[in-house]
Formats: sequence, structure tokens, C-alpha cells
Amino acid sequence: MEIKNKVLTRQLKKTKLDDCEHIDQDKFLKFLALVEDAYESMDSNIYRLERALEISTSELRNFNDTLEERITSEVEKNRDKDQKLLTQSRYAGMGEMIGNIAHQWRQPLSAISSTASGMTLQIELDLASKEDILNSYSKIIEFTNFLTQTIDDFRGYLKEDKEKISFDVIDTFMKSKSIIEAVYKNNDIDLNIKEAKFRSPSFGFSSELAQVFLNILNNAKDALIEHKEKERRVYVDFIDEPLYNTIKIIDNAGGIPEHILNKIFDPYFTTKHKSQGTGIGLYMSKDIVEKNMQGELSVKNVQVTIDNLEYKGASFTISIPKN
Repeated sequence: MEIKNKVLTRQLKKTKLDDCEHIDQDKFLKFLALVEDAYESMDSNIYRLERALEISTSELRNFNDTLEERITSEVEKNRDKDQKLLTQSRYAGMGEMIGNIAHQWRQPLSAISSTASGMTLQIELDLASKEDILNSYSKIIEFTNFLTQTIDDFRGYLKEDKEKISFDVIDTFMKSKSIIEAVYKNNDIDLNIKEAKFRSPSFGFSSELAQVFLNILNNAKDALIEHKEKERRVYVDFIDEPLYNTIKIIDNAGGIPEHILNKIFDPYFTTKHKSQGTGIGLYMSKDIVEKNMQGELSVKNVQVTIDNLEYKGASFTISIPKN
């Protein structure tokens, strides 16, 4: 029998089975036929594996060649998505912003109207002295300046940051506070702010951080109104840490239910009615603090006594790296 498989021929010579005169010829030839089939099958499988390996190697090479391009594309898509969410978050808060403006302007506009009409009446009755008129004008100018400052605060909040800057975190918080303080007063919420000063500024997006503060303060307000606390309080503490400027915002609204505590930063998760909340405020806040500013934003339920006042509620901690 002539064996065609060269690998098998070499193996038989090594084992000295190529000289088979003393072996039963028929049985041995059958055995060799089976072995040769096995070798042929193995050769065929090896060829297929080699071919598959060549194809896989080629595909892997193509994959590697386009990997950087695809990564860049996905990064751009994520940036676009984040920007759309940020814009959506800003628009979602426009209703509340308009309400805040109304609360901020109601008192000074009423005061301007009362001052002007009162002075008009005094002038018509010839009861107004020059000093009275000047005092009335001074009051009107003071109220007008307040309205102008309110517009500047809202314009700063809505302005998109183009690049990172060095800024004072406390000043940024105070701008957010000025936007919402009229709403807090209207709902009998005591905003207790601990006086402090950070030794070093932070570096990042000031307007975006202002949005984070406003989101958390708005959520505290909503929780306090829903919880119907007799004494509604929000405490704000500034902690000067070695590497971070840290702000704690604590309310006394009873806290966040434990079964949803780990979900509140998820996108589109909200406990409010769909007409009141979109569920992206806290998600975007965490994204701004941790991704855009390399800081930390966390929340936990606390029960603490501060200045002889008890707070049982949610405590948000925002830590922004120092410059």
C-alpha cells in the first residue's frame, strides 16, 4: 500500500513500522487506511484553523486600525448626549426659574409702586418737601438696583461656561442662594448658612456648579413642602479640607426612603409627578461635579443636632477640588 500522507510516512519510519512483512497484511493495511484518514482529516482541520486564524488576524488588524476612530466617535457622541442632557436640565428648570423671578420681584415692584403713587399724591396735595421727594427717588433707585441684580444673577446662572476658571465656591453658592431665597421665605423655610471662608479657590465651571446648588436647594424645598414640617429648615456648612472645598446641605424633611437612596442619581429617576420633575436634575448634578470638575457628590440620611436644632433628613455633600 502506498501511503500518500507524508506526515504519516515519516511517523511510520520513526517507529520502524514501514517494514510490515511480518504483520498480517490485510489487517495492517486496514489499520493504515484508518490512520491515514485520520491524518488527512487532521490536516484538513489544521488548514481550516489556519485559515480561520488568518481571517481573525485580518479582522483584528482592521479592528485595531479603526479602534481609535471609533473611540473618538463614541466620545463625541457621549459629549453630545451630556450636553443635550445639560441643556434639557436647564430648560426643565426654566418654569421654576420664572417662578423664582416672580417671587424676587413681587416685593420690590410693590414697594416701587407704593412709593411712586404715595409721592404723586403728596405732590398733588402740595405736602411733599424736596427732601421727601429725594428720599422717595432714592428708595426707587435702591429697589431698581435690586431688580437689576436679580437679572444679573439669573443671566449668570443661564450662561454656559466656555472654559474652566478659578472661582470662589462660596460666592457661587451665594449666587444660587440669591435666586431661591425669595421662594424659601414664601414657603417659611429657614436657610441657615454657616459663615466660613475657603483658603483656596476652586478651578472649574462656576455657572454649572451654581446649577448644582440650585438643584439641591430646590429639591430640599420640595421635600420640606411635601413633608409638611412645622419648622422647615435647611442648614449649609462650608468645610475647608486639605484638597477639597466641601459644602454640606442638610434639610429636616425626614430623609430619602432607603429603598430609593441609591437610585436618586440615576437618569430620569424621580419621585415627583411627571409634571413637576424630569429626573435629570440630580443626575446632571453628579455628572457636573464628578465628570466635569473631578469632584465628589454624595447623599445620605442623617439625624444631627446643630446649634440646638435637630435635623433629620437628607445630607448632600459636594466636594470640589482646590485650584
